[in-house]
Amino acid sequence: MISAIRVVLIAYTASFRVPGFMGHQLTLPVPPLSTIYGLISAAAGRWILPSDVNWLAYRCEYEGKAVDLEAIVTVERPKPTDAARFAGRNVLQREFLVMPRLTLYLPPEWEEAFRKPRYPLLLGRTQDVAGVESITPVTLEPVDEGEVSGVLLPLEVVMKSQNRVGAWLQNLPLAFTSEPYRQLLGMKIFGVVDARRRPALVLTPGWLVRDTAGEAVLPLYSREWVEHALRGE
Repeated sequence: MISAIRVVLIAYTASFRVPGFMGHQLTLPVPPLSTIYGLISAAAGRWILPSDVNWLAYRCEYEGKAVDLEAIVTVERPKPTDAARFAGRNVLQREFLVMPRLTLYLPPEWEEAFRKPRYPLLLGRTQDVAGVESITPVTLEPVDEGEVSGVLLPLEVVMKSQNRVGAWLQNLPLAFTSEPYRQLLGMKIFGVVDARRRPALVLTPGWLVRDTAGEAVLPLYSREWVEHALRGE
């Protein structure tokens, strides 16, 4: 058994941009791991890297999707020392989630950070401000199989599962360095299991945990696994 806290975050909107789409920006139905580390960083008031978190698990639900028109103002700086100047303006379509609900499981030592977040908690863009609906102590039980939805499954879990898993494969960021010069630390292919589609039956020992209070089953990402993934292992 694993002692944990269950943090439920709610918002009016969320936007987790699908990499590679420019003119029409689609949203993922589940945030990448880099977004989760960003949320923990905002709550803690300092930059959090995968090495700072022993493990984490999460799932994302939402009521629907919509499309917004957004003006993008571009600037240019020919030399690093030059002042930024206006370069153009574009209008594009941006998809977003409506009434998202992110359930985050963390070790108990992170409870205080989410009870008194240092900075706003965002589910994507600056306007996607989330609030903490509840923080509950729970127990997670390792299980070998279960139906999952609203989660990301590493490619190896999708491939090794004894049952056919329906998932949308995407190469997603794992983590970034701190500001002002944020750099990508690594990418990993995940299977995205949408909460509004049929749950995926996963039969892969060693990956899943069950919330004994809420009955949800979801993958647990250990610090060791994330660090190995950052090294391309």
